[in-house]
Amino acid sequence: MRKELEILIEMQKRDDEITKLQVLVEKLPEQLSNLKKNVADAQQEKIDNNEAIIHNKKEQDSRELLIRSNKEMMAKYQNQLLTIQTNKEYKALNKEVSHLEKRNEELEDEIVELMENYDELQEKKRKVEQDLKSAEQELQANEKRLENEIKEVEIDMEKFRSERKELAKGLPLPLVKKYVTLIKNRNRKALVYNVGNCCGGCGFMIRPQVMVELHAGEKIIFCESCSRLIVLNIKE
Repeated sequence: MRKELEILIEMQKRDDEITKLQVLVEKLPEQLSNLKKNVADAQQEKIDNNEAIIHNKKEQDSRELLIRSNKEMMAKYQNQLLTIQTNKEYKALNKEVSHLEKRNEELEDEIVELMENYDELQEKKRKVEQDLKSAEQELQANEKRLENEIKEVEIDMEKFRSERKELAKGLPLPLVKKYVTLIKNRNRKALVYNVGNCCGGCGFMIRPQVMVELHAGEKIIFCESCSRLIVLNIKE
C-alpha cells in the first residue's frame, strides 16, 4: 500500500506541473494572437485613414468645381443683366446671382473645414504609420520566441503525461480510474496533504481514528467530504 501511495504522490506531482503548463498553453498563444491583432488593427487603421484622406480631397475638389461652375453661371447672369428690359426680370436674375454668391460662400466655408480636417488626417497618418511600425517590430521581436515557448510547453506537457501514464501502470485499474475522476472533478487535485488534521483540499476535519490510519500509512484514505486522496504531510 505504501508503494501505491508513493506512486499516487508522484502522479499528482506530474499533474501539478501539467496544471501550471496549461496556464501557459492558454496564455502564450493569447499573447501571440494579441500581437498579431495589434498589427492587423494598425493596418486597418492606416487603410481607413488613407481612405478618409482620399475622400476628403475628393470633397474639396467637388466643392471647388461647384464654385467655378457657380462663378461661370454668375458671370453669365451678370452679362444678361445688361440686356434685361423689365424690372421684374432684373430682380429675378439678380436674386439668382445673390443665391449663387451665398452658395459659394457656404462652399468656401465647407472647403476651409475640410482643409482643417485634412491637416488632422495627415497628422493622424504619421501617428498611424508609427503605430503600425511599432506593432510590426513588437511582433517581429516576440513571434519566434513565443512560438518556441509554445512548442516547449507542449513538449513538457507530453513528457509529464507520459510519465504519469507510466506511473499509473503500477496501480490497480479501479484506483487509476478513481484518480482520473478526481483530477477531472476536483480542480486537478486528486491527492492532497492533511493540514492541521484537516483535508488540504476542502478543509474538512479528519477524525482522530482516520488520523491514526493516516499515520500508519497502511491504507489509502479518502476525504469523507470531497473524496480526495489524503496523505500525511511530511511536516506532521
